[in-house]
Formats: sequence, structure tokens, C-alpha cells
Amino acid sequence: MSNYLPSFISSTRTYSLSLFHKISATIFRSRRAIVLSCLFSLALTLTFWQFPSDHGPQFRVEDDPAPPNPDRVAFGQSYPSRETICQGNFDWLNELDIAFPVKYARRDIVVRSNVKAQRNSITKIEEPLFGELSIVKPGVEINEPGLPQCLEPLFLDVPAFSATPPDGSHILFGAATTLGRLEVSLPFFERWLAHTNARLFVVVTGPGDSAPNPEHMADLESRMHDLGLAVTLVKPLSPKDGFLERYFSLVKILYANREEHTRWLGFIDDDTFVTSMSALVSTLDNHDHTQLRYLGALSEEWWTVILYGLIGMGGAGIFLSVPLAEIVDANHDECKKNSRMGFGDHKIYECIQRYTATPLTSVSGLYQIDIHGDRSGVFESGRQILTLHHWKEGYWDEKGEGPDGIRHGRWFPMDQMSLVTDVCDRCYLQRWQFGNDTILSNGYSISIYPRGALKITKKKPLRLEKMEYTWVTPMKVDDSSNKGWDHYLGPLRPPLKLEDEKIPYRFLAGVKVDGGVRQYYRHLGKNGDMDTVIELFWIREEAWKSTAISLGVR
Repeated sequence: MSNYLPSFISSTRTYSLSLFHKISATIFRSRRAIVLSCLFSLALTLTFWQFPSDHGPQFRVEDDPAPPNPDRVAFGQSYPSRETICQGNFDWLNELDIAFPVKYARRDIVVRSNVKAQRNSITKIEEPLFGELSIVKPGVEINEPGLPQCLEPLFLDVPAFSATPPDGSHILFGAATTLGRLEVSLPFFERWLAHTNARLFVVVTGPGDSAPNPEHMADLESRMHDLGLAVTLVKPLSPKDGFLERYFSLVKILYANREEHTRWLGFIDDDTFVTSMSALVSTLDNHDHTQLRYLGALSEEWWTVILYGLIGMGGAGIFLSVPLAEIVDANHDECKKNSRMGFGDHKIYECIQRYTATPLTSVSGLYQIDIHGDRSGVFESGRQILTLHHWKEGYWDEKGEGPDGIRHGRWFPMDQMSLVTDVCDRCYLQRWQFGNDTILSNGYSISIYPRGALKITKKKPLRLEKMEYTWVTPMKVDDSSNKGWDHYLGPLRPPLKLEDEKIPYRFLAGVKVDGGVRQYYRHLGKNGDMDTVIELFWIREEAWKSTAISLGVR
């Protein structure tokens, strides 16, 4: 829904000033009233003017300005063998479209499913994550043994997980978007929704709110079915409905398609990403679906909460129990007719408040991401995140350009970042601390702290239970003790100075291969120094044992 915000803001900026000047001229007659009215008009205009211009999701992926690598190989090449993994010419690195040579290290991580293991905010490991760095260039042989320190595989215990996808058959999801936006989102929906038995209904239109092309609809729906997605594409209930009404109409569509075992109706955006379907299913199971339940999350930004109220934000995900959805469905037309609120998720809240006494139940882990700039603090928090919104904008700039190092038009590669869930389920974005200087935020970054910030002997050790405040300042709420994010994110810690107090290795690429998941993290070389690439290969213990036996490795 947020892609409609820029046009709304633009029209509001123009309209609000003229409207309040007219009111002040015709209604207010005293000099004091006119002055106050003008001041209020100016304040409102400036408020809307402060909205970031890139608030809505970006639909375009910028081309990489670097020339293509003529030696680049197909992504996901197999290793020569585990016996020679620390030797050889490293040809598989050519799947990375980056400049060589690079400083390089790698490590196998063997995951063990353990019923006693906990997914803590951070888990400390005494040994290092990787050994000494070597300078490598694909296609060029290096002396034996290849890497000076090819460390033995690292064994990590994670909470017990199932070998099969979670069962989400009791959840109906709904979204409203265009055929074009849905099509480019297919790899991302496939990552979290495929083969879970959860059904998805999408109200689709063509460009510019035009009627959807029937052939395009049928083809796209068929392709989604082939990917294991139980999806149904539907036309708007009324051709007169705008986007906001189409989103609200999802209540009727989902309720009409409920089954006897349906428990939850979920409302999302096309840029909502579920990081772990099993974690989401478990979280919903903690709530009584037989009662009137309205589950969701507030905006992380206090200014937005003050503006709109205690509502569940659609990008983070809203979940209604079937009994509550029944009431909203029965009063849908009346709520639509008398709505005073703008966005579709607001209309759902408004209807619930009008016909029930059901408050929002805040669900920890649902993230609207009303945050701009560098969002590393959220991704590196170690918290169990269930949903992430606005991933179609704001990923880091690999060329280090821009005042905040962020390329606002670039998507987060969530489909590759989250691949590790196929190995260890809820371990995506889980944190591990290695020794006294390294933290792995799985699927997002490796951070090195060269000044000893992680040492417990330090007078003021890093408060890792707090999120690092890496993003831009929020819009101010006067006379509020909330600094902007406390109500949802909790107290924050100040950001560390990059390349000085904290050296970031950001996620570069990921691929499923050899029965596991290969991840690459890259640190950009500074002042003419070459880049550094760290490769982690995640594999389940049983798969690792099977491979080791077949290769004669003990």
C-alpha cells in the first residue's frame, strides 16, 4: 500500500495550505484566530514535507555499473571435493561478479538439531569464526596447502527443527497489488510460502489501476502453482475501487474462502517477507483463534503511532481470528461507506473499533520497518524477527557511494539472504559471537570489532541486548519522553563508527549447493586495498556425515 503514499503526500502538500487559508479567511474573524490558523497550516504543510521521498517501495533494480566478468561461471558450482577444499584454484569464486584478487577465508559450519538449544539474542563461541586470510584469484593455482589455516568444521547447535516445511494450511493470506509488482516478487514469495499449504489470495490490477489482463493473470497464477504456491489471483470486487478499497475488500475475499480448519486471516503487502514460516506458525499458535483476536504490530516510529493511533500496520502483517473476521465481513459495506481513514489497514482497524471492543494485540517480531537509512541495527539485533517490510528499498551500496552507504533503489536480496533457513530453520539473522572481536548476524553481516568493544573486561562493554541505532533520526513528537522508537524497539545504543570501531562484512550472495547453503560476505577495501571475502558453507550434520563418508573423510 505504501507505493501510493508519495502521490498522497504530494497532493496533500498543495491542498493543505490552500484549504486552511480558505478556512481562516471565511470562518475565523479575529486577528488572533487568523494568525493561529496560518501557523497551523504552515506546520501541517512542513510535516508532510518531511516525509522521505523514498518512503514507498522501489520497483527498479539498478544495473551494476561494473563491466561483466568474462570468466564468471554459473551460480552454484560444486566444490572439487571436501578433501581438497582448502587447496586448488578456487574457480567456483568466479560465480561472484566482483574484482579479483581478494583476501579470502572460508569455513564449514555443521548444524546440529538440538532439543535443548535455545535461540538466544546472542550465543558465544570461544573459537574464531575463520582463520588467516589468503590472497586468491580464481584460475590461479596457489601453493599447498592452499589456505594457510583451513580450520576444521565448526559445529553449532540450534533449536530442534523439522525436516519438512511447516504446515500453514490454517492460514489464509491476502494482498493487493499489480500484476507487474507481483511477478517480480515471485522468488521472494517462493522462499517463505511455497509448500507450506498456506493459501494466498491476491487482488490484482494492471498498470495504472487498469483491469488486469486475463491471459497474464492465468499465466502468472500457473507459474506460481508450479513453484509450490497455493495462490489465487482475483479481480477487484468493484471496478470503482481504488487500491485502499481493494485492500479492505480482502476481508470479504478471505472470509468467503475460509475452510473449516481455517484459524487466521492474514493481511500483507507484496513487500512483506516472512523470515521463518515455522516461527510465525508457532507464534500464532500461542493465541486463541476461537476468540476475537486482532494481532499485529505498531509502527516502529512513534510519530506514526501518534498520527494514526494504536493500529496494526499492514506491511508488518495483520492477523484476524475467524470470529473477528466474521464481524468485519458482515459490516464491510457499511464500514467502507462511512470510513474516515485512508489506508486499507487503517480501514480494518476502524471497522474493528466501530463494531467490537477488540484491541490490537501486539506481536513481537512483526516489523513494519518505518525506518530509513542504514537498517543494520534491526538486522543485526539477533532478535527472532517474523516479518520484514520495505525490503524493496535501501540495501547497502557495494561501491560505498552515498552519504549513508545505502543505495535507496536497491532491493535487499531476501531470497538469497534467507536460504540458510533451509539448513537451520529459525537461524536466519541469529547472532553468534566468536572470541572477543567477531559477531555473525546470519544472512546479513559479519562484524569485526578491532577496538575491543566486545571484551568483558572493558569498562563500558557493548550492550548487545540493545539495538544499535544505525538509521536516520525520526520525526519529532513534541512533549514526548519517547525518543522515537522506544515503544517498540526498546532503548537503543549509539552507533559505532564504521571502519574504526566496527568493520562490516555485508552479505554479498548465497546459493544452495552440495547439500547445503553457501554464503559470501564482503568487506570493501579502503584506500586502494583489495576487498575481503568470507565464505561460509552451512550444512546439516546428517548431510555432512553422508558427504564425508562418501569421500572417505573422517
